[in-house]
Amino acid sequence: MKKILTICLLSLFISCADDRPTTGALTDFLPHEPAVILQMENPDLFFNNLQNNDFLKLNSQHSLYMEIKKGLDILQFFPHKKEALLVLNPKGEGSIDFLFISRDELIPQALDSIPNRQVETMNSDDLEIKRYTLEGEIAYSTNIDSISFLSNSLKLLQETAKGNLNPDPDLQTAFKAASPKKTSLFFHSKKAAPFFEEVFPPQFAAFSEWTVVDTDISQDDIQLNGITIASDTVPRLINVFKEVGISKNTLANITPVTGKEFISVSFKDFEKLNQNLALLRGHQPETEFSTEFSLLQLANEAGIIELSQGPVLVVNTKEPDSARNAFNFELQQTEEYRGKAIFEFPNPNGFQEIFQPLLNPQELHFFTLLNNHILFARTSEALKEVIAAVQDELVLANTEAYKTSSESLSSEASLLIVKNSQTNEKGKSADLDYTNFPITAIQYIYQDNFAHVHSILAKSAALKTEKPTSRVASIKLGAALDSRPVFFRNHRTNGMDIAVQDVQNTLYLISADGEIYWKKDMDSRILGEVQTVDILRNGRYQLAFATQKALHVIDRDGNAVRPFPLKFRDEITQPLAIFDYDNKRDYRFVISQGRELLMYDRKGKSVRGFTFSRAASEITQAPKHIRIGRKDYILAPERSGQLNILSRTGKIRVPVKENLNFSENEWYEYNGNFVSTNTSGQIVKINEDGNIKKEDLGLAEITHITATAKTLVTLSENELSIGGSPVTLDFGLYSESQIFYINNKIYVSVTDLQAKKVYLFDSNASLIEGFPVYGNSLIDLSNADGDAALELVVQGGDDEVLVYEVQ
Repeated sequence: MKKILTICLLSLFISCADDRPTTGALTDFLPHEPAVILQMENPDLFFNNLQNNDFLKLNSQHSLYMEIKKGLDILQFFPHKKEALLVLNPKGEGSIDFLFISRDELIPQALDSIPNRQVETMNSDDLEIKRYTLEGEIAYSTNIDSISFLSNSLKLLQETAKGNLNPDPDLQTAFKAASPKKTSLFFHSKKAAPFFEEVFPPQFAAFSEWTVVDTDISQDDIQLNGITIASDTVPRLINVFKEVGISKNTLANITPVTGKEFISVSFKDFEKLNQNLALLRGHQPETEFSTEFSLLQLANEAGIIELSQGPVLVVNTKEPDSARNAFNFELQQTEEYRGKAIFEFPNPNGFQEIFQPLLNPQELHFFTLLNNHILFARTSEALKEVIAAVQDELVLANTEAYKTSSESLSSEASLLIVKNSQTNEKGKSADLDYTNFPITAIQYIYQDNFAHVHSILAKSAALKTEKPTSRVASIKLGAALDSRPVFFRNHRTNGMDIAVQDVQNTLYLISADGEIYWKKDMDSRILGEVQTVDILRNGRYQLAFATQKALHVIDRDGNAVRPFPLKFRDEITQPLAIFDYDNKRDYRFVISQGRELLMYDRKGKSVRGFTFSRAASEITQAPKHIRIGRKDYILAPERSGQLNILSRTGKIRVPVKENLNFSENEWYEYNGNFVSTNTSGQIVKINEDGNIKKEDLGLAEITHITATAKTLVTLSENELSIGGSPVTLDFGLYSESQIFYINNKIYVSVTDLQAKKVYLFDSNASLIEGFPVYGNSLIDLSNADGDAALELVVQGGDDEVLVYEVQ
């Protein structure tokens, strides 16, 4: 279709002239072997529509257009208001022969006003031929009866004038099929191959004989609808679909929006398709029993998806369970990704011969099963790309661009080819500029020695899905994550970066769009999470965290900030606690070592005024700072069930006289009380006087809670409550809930670690549109890039960080 569009571009410069009534049959004078023909009832109207089409205007400086325009430039001096044919024949690289056959009398308009002109008359075979040299361009003109001819090739003009006594019957059929009221484009598959070499793969050069399409051109799109013809006398690729039947094309449902293109072949009778392909190749049909043949007998579609990770062969099965049983070898699982097993495929070239020359799948070493589809690929990474796109609903079928294009296509076709121009650099392919034209589609629907052809190029927005939450980045670390990824403030962009550590103790800083800034090997795993500080109080942020033997503060370039790291002889047993009592960035760093708490200031010096002595038993959580009113409290729970509620100096500020047998939940401030749960599932509240109140809300023994000063969130088995508003979740294995307060709004998240789904709710317990999304950890939520949307970061696969945009 790309070169069809280029051919349309060639005519933009042709101008208008006066009508002159003539008679005659234009098609009687077509040359013997034309390559491309444009039949125009009203050329002037057609050329005006071309001039107004945004795609053609976008490519008016295209190199091929400019080369062919130079050959046709002389046409601008001749009239073109009446019925006409324009014939184009490739002559050599970068040049063409053209023949313009018209009912207009082809005499230059306002000849005297053309500065550089020369007109000569010659006679050849009883024809009077005029040779025009206008502005350096040469053309030859003659008349036969009421028909006028103009060509840049004297030889082509002379041959045409003799008439065509043996017209091509397929071309005659094509002319009968053309709509008389529309401009129609005819092209011969083999002779026009130089025009289409970048449109189709090489195997489609001999697809059929003649193709005719009616052109519908508006400002925003170009539609081509017609037929392609091939007789049985010459083997043509189109005839492999004879008596095969058609089925629904489904590859758009699993093609990632990042995919380059897909080719879908549908059928109802694979055995007949196999016979037809074998006959085309000159071989006997495959009759041996094989896994590949058995699978395809259960299929109604096969195709190729081209990805950056390599091609993926897709077999769409009618009976998924039967298809799984068709494998005549023991399945060897190599890995699992997002709950989908990936297997080794022992016959990498098993499909190659079967589909030649329609498809050329080879070196397929891995496969997986995805709903009704079986996917085969050279690398497991290509399979993962498809799995992720399907689970995240980031597939072509969900995009506005594809939906717009598919309205002009049938849902069932023998062959469907869809190209995604946005995967090419700057939206360009073969120098054609496809900005705002992301999808090019063409389909063939076979019927009795011909096929219906439909093609569409429509203006549309970028390839974004309509889903309000969409994945914007997927980052593979190469090693499994050790902890959840978190956002870190970037003072250079006023946005957010991502910090995460893998199991090899490597710390990464990554941009929100997936660029890895740096990697840094740490002495051990990070306890808890990386936190953001500004110890120099100059607006430049650092990463702060504790490993097993050190307290680190690192700048955003990965360099240690002096005097850090602080190294310790004894093991650090809890995540780093950071207190900023008055929000003046006068930080206190608190290190837990068994029963001891050590406090340091932002300069790395020990805070002498902090006098807390050893606890009676091991401290089980990082100490937590809570402010109620104008009072500061530090909470440090012990394994014995004792809760220490301290002042800034480390002295007991609120005596708690009872061992509480509390759970693993943290302590929060809620309605002026310190709140958590005990191992019986009761809500435990302690006021500032140390009075204890236990509330039995019928929660399970293992209940997760989190809270703000005004909102309490509980998760008991699959029952979520947000500020008293209940939500019943699917049964699963859930993480603790999280609360985020952003732009004066509360968001509550929870992750089903079994189903690998992330849920996000508002303060009214309503699920945010676009959720759940795929994820396998706690999340972090922030505005990472300054636009109106939020960004969510979460672990995907074992070694994968995912970033979503939440509208």
